[in-house]
Amino acid sequence: MKTELAFLFLAILLILVFIFYFVSAHGERKKITLANAEGKELGIEVEVADNLTTRAKGLMGRTSLGENEGMLFVFDRPDYYGFWMLNTTIPLDAIFLDENGTVVDVKEMDPCGINVLNCSLYTPEKKAKYVIEVNKGFSEEHHILPGKSSAAIPEKFQ
Repeated sequence: MKTELAFLFLAILLILVFIFYFVSAHGERKKITLANAEGKELGIEVEVADNLTTRAKGLMGRTSLGENEGMLFVFDRPDYYGFWMLNTTIPLDAIFLDENGTVVDVKEMDPCGINVLNCSLYTPEKKAKYVIEVNKGFSEEHHILPGKSSAAIPEKFQ
């Protein structure tokens, strides 16, 4: 009987650890709206990276990203934040936004593998407080242009 209870306790503990890991490894999800250069609105479901751990992990290790999915990086203040593609297998666009949600730059980023020496650093032309990573080509396809496009950032992250 004690062995069965110990096994049950261990099984429940492992399930809770797995759930905790999954929730902490994958940030909060939000729906945001991007307005392109023509004013057309596009809905994107983003995973939020708003702390050091989730921002450092980003989309590393992911093998796919849905068509209208991405990751929203939230920083405390505007700056020239650099991004790289270490351990990231999906080609991405980085859409840099100022504190008002206006697009200040867009960078196309290619995977660089696991060798730091092969990785480029992508930084915006102007300071950004938010960055949205989406599949590469998304920005060109949907006419997301610096100074002409914007995103509605949820109030919680402003």
